[in-house]
Amino acid sequence: MRNSILLSGLALVFLISISSCQRSLRGFYEEGVSIELAKYRARQIYDVHYDLSFQIPENRNKPVQGNVIVKFKPLKARHGLILDFQPGEEHVHSISVNGAEAQYTIMSGHIYIDANGLIPRQENKVEISFTSSDQALNRSDDFMYTLFVPDRASTAFPCFDQPDIKATFNLTLEIPEKWTALSNGPMVKKEINGNIKTMHFRKSDPISTYVYAFAAGQFHELSDTRDGLTINVLHRETDREKIERNLPDIFNHHFHSLKWMEEYTDISYPYEKFDMVILPGFQYSGMEHPGAIWYRDARLLLDENPPITRQISKASLIAHETAHMWFGNLVTMEWFDDVWLKEVFAGFIADKIVAEMFPDVNHQLQFLLHHYPRAYSIDRTRGTHPIKQELSNMKMAGTLYGPIIYNKAPIIFEQLEEIMQPVNFQSAVREYLITYSHGNADWDDLVSIFNKYSPGNLTGWSDAWVYGKGMPHITHEVIAENRENPVLRVFQKSPSGQNKIYPQLLKGFVMAGENIFQTDFFIRSNDAYETSFEYNFKSDLVLLNANGKGYGFFELNEKEIGFVVESIQNMDDENIRAAVVLNMHENFLNGNVDVHLYFDFVLDAIWYETNQQLQNYLLSNLEQICLNFLRYEEEPLYSGKAGYILWNNLHKDEIKAKELFFETWIKLTRGPESLSQMIQIYEKELLIPGFNLSESNRIQLALEIAMRSPERSDILQKELNRQENPDRKRQLEFIKPAASQNKKERDEFFRKLKKPENRNPEPWVLDALYFLHHPLHEGQGRDYIAESLVLLEEIQRTGDIFFPQNWLQSTLRNYNDSEVAEMIRDYLNENTELSENLRLKVYQASDIVFRASEMQ
Repeated sequence: MRNSILLSGLALVFLISISSCQRSLRGFYEEGVSIELAKYRARQIYDVHYDLSFQIPENRNKPVQGNVIVKFKPLKARHGLILDFQPGEEHVHSISVNGAEAQYTIMSGHIYIDANGLIPRQENKVEISFTSSDQALNRSDDFMYTLFVPDRASTAFPCFDQPDIKATFNLTLEIPEKWTALSNGPMVKKEINGNIKTMHFRKSDPISTYVYAFAAGQFHELSDTRDGLTINVLHRETDREKIERNLPDIFNHHFHSLKWMEEYTDISYPYEKFDMVILPGFQYSGMEHPGAIWYRDARLLLDENPPITRQISKASLIAHETAHMWFGNLVTMEWFDDVWLKEVFAGFIADKIVAEMFPDVNHQLQFLLHHYPRAYSIDRTRGTHPIKQELSNMKMAGTLYGPIIYNKAPIIFEQLEEIMQPVNFQSAVREYLITYSHGNADWDDLVSIFNKYSPGNLTGWSDAWVYGKGMPHITHEVIAENRENPVLRVFQKSPSGQNKIYPQLLKGFVMAGENIFQTDFFIRSNDAYETSFEYNFKSDLVLLNANGKGYGFFELNEKEIGFVVESIQNMDDENIRAAVVLNMHENFLNGNVDVHLYFDFVLDAIWYETNQQLQNYLLSNLEQICLNFLRYEEEPLYSGKAGYILWNNLHKDEIKAKELFFETWIKLTRGPESLSQMIQIYEKELLIPGFNLSESNRIQLALEIAMRSPERSDILQKELNRQENPDRKRQLEFIKPAASQNKKERDEFFRKLKKPENRNPEPWVLDALYFLHHPLHEGQGRDYIAESLVLLEEIQRTGDIFFPQNWLQSTLRNYNDSEVAEMIRDYLNENTELSENLRLKVYQASDIVFRASEMQ
């Protein structure tokens, strides 16, 4: 133990010692890793290696003890050393430098070590004995896993927690004898001493701290070997049929993705092994640690006969995480403001990989429906932001994630590939990966390579699409008077408050009766574009995103809206139908389409639609219009119409994706007759032709019935007794109070959610919030809104990267009245110190509430 008198003095001496070469000191002693500190350390420290050991007790209430030897070379030892360790002073037990007791101080989540004992340009060893915090260890009764993205490694062990100080890791784990474990490097030795198992893992390849990982617990183990590579899987699923049904696809998709990536990049898989853990209640769909991917079980272990949309989603997730081995892991962003770079490549490449897995699927349609609605859901709001965002401190890095980087970025990369041509784009990507292999790069590094393979300079393109925000507003007019042939004029207007040109390719598609005219536009400025028709006719409809690639708000006029409403069922081309329904939805949200007209349009489109991908999109729009824009609970006419369409489609022989219709039906159906049908389906007294009630359907159905019927509150206990899987049983027990008929029981559940330790697993919390704010609770969920907003900053500090946005969306998604809108405004007005990124999250999540309350 060091002398406590030295604490504050050492920190002051340390900061004064670096002042001669570093003018701005604020970032060195603030919480988190500031960009100033990150840049300083990246210049001064190299050849980093961690020897780590953890003792993980079986009792989750006992702390995890650890020891780390940090090996590194400093350029200038006289400046001392800053390590990151968020748990604080009471969690540090001893520190030595090169074998001698160190002088150090701890504050603001950092360990400041005096320069005495450090040797410049030679390997130094700092050994620290510590107790981990549980924040990123995700401990359950019989398993645990780490999740360190973006800056949570330093909650578990002292380290340099920034992406551009890559390091190698050795790991030793002491775990209960019945447990097994997995990490980035392969396991090389295993020892058992009584009821303790010690597992040693070989040194990893150079990686960033945010993708370092290990998992341990009671898991089932499976493996498959092809072409000399073995993939190991750890899982906790007890349903053997579910495992046997899904595992072949899981292995096939991984091996296919690996082979595709190697051929596309001309770089062999860059790590020594490739394993995965399938986890119940995992916060994300997947996380791409090198050699050790984590997946959420529900995303990979599908129920019997899943809709094609979920099969594609599963394959896309696997391709996405596999692509990250090259994009994000092999080449990593220098700073987290470029986190979008790894995500855009993984998403964009995953679409290409999946296209080969499902040759009979319309992948142009899949790209449109997967990316555009999600990107528009942010870009149309006051909370929109550029793809590349500013970041001053890693503690806010989690707020950068969202649909703009996951969905808008792949859209603009598809445009970029067309501009450059695919072969040139691929050549640039290969050069990028080879140049920065096992290192770090930023967007400017990539642009300089892209420019070498592009016909024109990409600076203007990047300025608009990467650094700009929002969506262009695109209008048109057809001029036919006093002309031999009509002329189509197209206007593109920059998003509000910007003076940027958004260059993009547009495909014009003009319909007039049986006549069709097509033309392509490449927007190079904000001036009007003109083209003449081949025929002399008056148009019924002009689509400027007919191929699904144009990005923006494409305004429809009154005549075109009427034509679409009357003709949607007669449009044979499913890509055209997709563009039409997408444009109609945006025109509705922007006030160009009457709510009742749009409701009837969506119901008609659902009735006639046969494409599963489009059915899925239309059903999500139906949910939104019913729960947000109509007085759905007050007007039996609306629920009667929606229920009729959904119930009858469930009984159509030609409908293949009945699970999609069933899930929407149980959310939207109302009245005693439908409740009786739900109970009969649950009890297997009523069968829907061609539809088998899956495990997840049955659980959701039980929750909906219990919430609607006081007489059947016992149904959840019956479902709990039926469950054999311990993880699903824990999940249902967690959610059960939120679906209670008893308001006091729901109040008590929400009170518990105020404590961070009760907000895990996060996906279960989100499921519970759905029931706390269910429309059939007659607005009683409003009581939780104000406090939910107040919790936002704490949730950002203690939760994982997607949780703040998901918390807001799950809280606000079913409201449409001015009272809730005013609560949100009050919160924003009263919390002037709220970080800009969190303020944007509130605007994003509340956009539909504001629009709906204004329409009301």
